[in-house]
Amino acid sequence: MGFLLRMLFIIVGTYAIYNNRYKILNYILGISSIRRFVVAFGMDLPFVRDRFLQTVFRG
Repeated sequence: MGFLLRMLFIIVGTYAIYNNRYKILNYILGISSIRRFVVAFGMDLPFVRDRFLQTVFRG
């Protein structure tokens, strides 16, 4: 019975996070230190940096 209850909580929790994923992401990226870390991490990845710079400097 405990296993079924645990699985139910996991499924309901996953569903709730999935439905509110953009609100959660906006809240997390609203914190400047986390946003700075995410941007710095993304710019360290060559494929992300190249795609970003290609979009910014179209020509």
